[in-house]
Amino acid sequence: MKNILLIRLSSLGDIVLTSPAIRAVRRHFPQAQISMLVAKQSAELLTENPHLDEVIPFDRTAQNKDTGEMWRIIRLLRERRFDLAIDFQRKFRTSLLAYLSGAKCRVGYHQPNGLLCTVRVPDRVNKHAIDRYFDLLHAAGIPATDRTLELFITDAEHIDARETLAVRGIQSDRLKVGLFPGAGWKLREWMPDRFAAIGNRVSEHFDAQVLIFGGPNERELVDQVANIMKRESISLAGDFSIRQFAALVKQCDLFITNDTGPMHVAAAMHTPTVALFGPGNHLRFQPLAPIHTTLRHHVPCNPCKQFTDKCKDNICMKLITVDEVWETICNKLSAGHRLM
Repeated sequence: MKNILLIRLSSLGDIVLTSPAIRAVRRHFPQAQISMLVAKQSAELLTENPHLDEVIPFDRTAQNKDTGEMWRIIRLLRERRFDLAIDFQRKFRTSLLAYLSGAKCRVGYHQPNGLLCTVRVPDRVNKHAIDRYFDLLHAAGIPATDRTLELFITDAEHIDARETLAVRGIQSDRLKVGLFPGAGWKLREWMPDRFAAIGNRVSEHFDAQVLIFGGPNERELVDQVANIMKRESISLAGDFSIRQFAALVKQCDLFITNDTGPMHVAAAMHTPTVALFGPGNHLRFQPLAPIHTTLRHHVPCNPCKQFTDKCKDNICMKLITVDEVWETICNKLSAGHRLM
């Protein structure tokens, strides 16, 4: 296998979760040319990954009637003359791209478009995403057992993050706790007043500096949490790229977040993380390392259909109390959990 194509187009967290599989492919084929087709919006996450020779960005936002982007990608893929294509996505478009790339060996899930694959793998729905990706590798004869997430941030990016925090009055020798109250899906969001209560407590009891993160569309939510808080906090909403965000999260001693892409970024940066799960499937997406903790409560309707708006009470998130989150935080900070 001289030329290998990996495919994962969808969101931020999904890209992060492929990192163990990428590493395993490189270890098994150290001399191969390995390319990865990813969504343009997430491509920068992989730009410094030493296990990849090429990152191919695909503009998923191109209109369906605009076939120019699709044809550009097909031509580019065919030029590479891939021997092996592994489709981590399980979508018709990605299965078709693997087929049209000309790769003789195409590994993918047998549903819904297994006829386009030469190696078909059953998809285990209630299995962690990392292990589902490993199933594909195992079917191709590639050993994979190390589930450690990784993101590769440069020394310059780490220095920039420290300087950014210093400019905003953050002291390097004091405890830093990050909050991420957004989720991209309203039903996944823990209540702003509860995030604020946690911010107040870590500030008061641990003299922690509270950093509130958010995306460009979450400034209002971040401001809401900051305004509810009685203690001082620093807003870091919407001003940073994905890589800058990763470098900033690395500076935190603890990160409290909803079930969302930045949760996986924090886990990959080895920042101890408290993950708050409600409607999402924790079996598939919770952070796995021992330094992380997942908090959730069983409800009969969990996991609910992705991005539904039919839930009226959001009971799965409401059941997570401030006190149980606080107890988890105290245990982590008292034990001094920190990998790096």
